[in-house]
Amino acid sequence: MQVDIETLNPILTESANEADVLNGIFSTLIKVNDEMEFEPDLLVQLPEVSEDGLEYRFELRDDVLFHDGENLTAEDVYFTYQMKVAENNAVPSRMMWDKIKEFTVTDPYSFTITLYEPDVTWLEYWAYADASIVPKHLVEEEFLANGEELSKGGDFSRNPIGSGPYELVEWESSDYILLQAFEDYYRGRPEISQVVFKIVPDANTLLAQFETGEIDIYDRAQPGQYEALVSLQENGQAIEVYQYPGFVYMHADFNLRRDKFQDKEVRQALNYAFPQEEFIDTVLGGVGTPAYSDTPPVSWAYNPDVRQYGYNPQKAEELLEEAGWVRGDDGVREKNGERLAFTITTIAGNPAYASYQEIAKQEWEAIGAEVELESFDGPMFGDALTSMNFDVIVFAWSSGFDPDSTPIWHSTQIPDEYGTGQNYAGYKNDRVDELLEAGLKISDRQERIEIYHEVQEILAEELPSLFVYFMNSVVAVPDNLENFRPNPTQANNTWNMYEWKWN
Repeated sequence: MQVDIETLNPILTESANEADVLNGIFSTLIKVNDEMEFEPDLLVQLPEVSEDGLEYRFELRDDVLFHDGENLTAEDVYFTYQMKVAENNAVPSRMMWDKIKEFTVTDPYSFTITLYEPDVTWLEYWAYADASIVPKHLVEEEFLANGEELSKGGDFSRNPIGSGPYELVEWESSDYILLQAFEDYYRGRPEISQVVFKIVPDANTLLAQFETGEIDIYDRAQPGQYEALVSLQENGQAIEVYQYPGFVYMHADFNLRRDKFQDKEVRQALNYAFPQEEFIDTVLGGVGTPAYSDTPPVSWAYNPDVRQYGYNPQKAEELLEEAGWVRGDDGVREKNGERLAFTITTIAGNPAYASYQEIAKQEWEAIGAEVELESFDGPMFGDALTSMNFDVIVFAWSSGFDPDSTPIWHSTQIPDEYGTGQNYAGYKNDRVDELLEAGLKISDRQERIEIYHEVQEILAEELPSLFVYFMNSVVAVPDNLENFRPNPTQANNTWNMYEWKWN
């Protein structure tokens, strides 16, 4: 993995790289498999749902042990819920948890959850690593000792105990994480005894290490490396190379708290001035699909008819002139005494992000902006994002296979106003709020399609974010690794690592 991780506490995690590791250490109530279907994990079977869609009845397996030998029970599930809603815990999003009206433990291995209102997407959230079940008997002590608060620097974040197929053995920050097979895993001891997650910030170094066999699995390879990986295979290296569409999109979020970005014409002008298709063809080697909103073509809710801008610097300049942004003596545009000057922030070590920065700077300065660039390692980037200390920030979102995007675009998910959520851009639109709320309550797919089509149309028009491209995920593995089944959802490719084995 390229980006270092901050925490291995599921209560606080929000990183895809952390999820890769958490899938090994912890378990979830359900899983989303590679066919995008639910299947039970800690549960005996998928939950029973009442006719009105409000009540979910769960039955846990009774043979699940945490790595310290203690049984996992319904009390641990209830405690996990309590930690997600605890006021002092810096939980990235409480949205799914705040929907719970009542949580009733009926016996050691059964519980019932009642929602305030129906939500057809709610169950999916239980399938991902940030909903992993934590041990009450260990985490509660730390929570109380720290003034009813968990932190990414806390003991459980660094020394997690889960019920998953692997136990944490060693974690050297910025270097590696070593896991070993858990002998008493409820599905049976994994065939592969040890798994090492290496942290290598540079993508070219990762490719070289994969070629020499220093690493076995190269996940999230850069799109531009796809041809190189195929070439290795064609030249006799015993590997399998996968390229498949998914739910991850690269984007550049505006900080809408900045006066200059509250002007829609500025956002649209910057979109016109970026050569999106050329970027995909040259930087990514064509391995990607242009994005015009936040929903990918693989989704049943994809709207192919949203506004598309195309590369048109002249149109960009016209928009800025019409909006009152006039070039000064040094060529930088100004309006009401404010210069069109800003910084683009991204994660260090990612060639695609770095290329986007460089191209955007060149193109945007040509239309009268003044652009600075900065890049940070994983933790520092995470701090910039979550503290909303950025002007324009470039990264990628991994969404669920349901098209609901409430955590990102609903106004109640603006962290600095509501204390939780991932609407870091600070986007507010009453109609989008209304549509997102309606989309959660309706089960008819055609009606939901109409709702999410309109959401996409509004986002494409208002551009709280510049949508760059949907990633075709690229991963390469040895051809003698059995049961590696790439998963396009937030479950990630380690979702079934307990099944992996060498043949």
